[in-house]
Amino acid sequence: MSSQRLTQILLLLNVTVVSISLWSFINVADGGLSQFKSQEAASFAPPEDASPPVAAVEPIPSAKVLVVPDSQHGAVLDNASQSAITSGGIGTTNSNGFYFVHPKQGERNFYEIAKKTGTDKVTAPVRLPDCLKNDASCTRPGCVRPECRPWGHHYDTIYQQRMGPYSRDDTDPFQFLEIGFYNGAGYDTYREFLHNGECHSIEIACIEKGPRSEGKWPWGNFAEKNKRYQQYLDEDRLHCGDGSDVNYLDEVWRKSMKRPDAPPLKIVVDDGAHLAPHMAQSVFFWFPKIEPRGILIVEDIQPIAEANAFRTQFLPQLMKDLHYCGDPKQSPDDLCFPTLFPLLASIHCEMHICIFERNDTPSKELSLAESTMPPNALDMSKCKSMLSGHRQTTT
Repeated sequence: MSSQRLTQILLLLNVTVVSISLWSFINVADGGLSQFKSQEAASFAPPEDASPPVAAVEPIPSAKVLVVPDSQHGAVLDNASQSAITSGGIGTTNSNGFYFVHPKQGERNFYEIAKKTGTDKVTAPVRLPDCLKNDASCTRPGCVRPECRPWGHHYDTIYQQRMGPYSRDDTDPFQFLEIGFYNGAGYDTYREFLHNGECHSIEIACIEKGPRSEGKWPWGNFAEKNKRYQQYLDEDRLHCGDGSDVNYLDEVWRKSMKRPDAPPLKIVVDDGAHLAPHMAQSVFFWFPKIEPRGILIVEDIQPIAEANAFRTQFLPQLMKDLHYCGDPKQSPDDLCFPTLFPLLASIHCEMHICIFERNDTPSKELSLAESTMPPNALDMSKCKSMLSGHRQTTT
């Protein structure tokens, strides 16, 4: 065999070996790549023992989460702590027996705001547990009704129900008046709670210091203890004067509140001296001026000597007028309060507090004489139809 022929054979064998090697390499490489791709895909796949995918759950809006104040600690219970809570109606009763009304969506929480300002309008739930442990520590020890023993009140339930709609950001502007600023804790609560309210307050303690016989005030200026005292004066929102004097009330109304650019008067709260004549006078002067479906609130109607006549003499007469029909087929039934009757839609009371609601009749500007408390206001014996034995009978 010639050397040339041998060289050709060797070259052919070399090409064959290279081809076989290349084919083997490609197969191995492809297998490795396939294995890598399989491992990569496996890293995104759920484990074999995993449960089937679950559809995403939409979070519950915070406004719908049940939050209930804990009366003993002044805190808010989380959902896990509410097993001992009884729910029903529009609110919840906690383990200490206090009922809390849930703010509706969009409403501010009166209880939480009032706790922050320190007003006595909501202190009873916090103070009662310790009071019950030691009756001697109570403000009014020995009361048959336990809720009456501690200092303060539990007004947040009625305020949340009736003022809650006014606390919304989308509420139209309105006027609010408080009678009895004192140190301003209640007023500060209203200012924060009633976001769109033009809030006014009347206080006698900030008048000129001097003898009461001279129309002055000798017992110190409680109002100036509020850190925003001067601000409220400068804003013409705090008015210093006697909240039971119809002449002064008329001055505040005409100069500071009944302005051409003023929003409508919707809410009046009497939290002044807690004297029955003053409480009744607030109703007679302010109720006719409140716009339709507005409310007038009288606080501190508890059984104390100073306020008793409002509870036992004034309220029964107004309640009778609320149900008056004037049916000619019945025996004569006189109205006790003819200036209030045409404007009254409802009366709603809880312990030591009542709300008088306006009907749809437009507000009225009465004379000072008509706005003054009548003689029978605190003496129902002077209203004929309240006399013992007076009955409506068919003719």
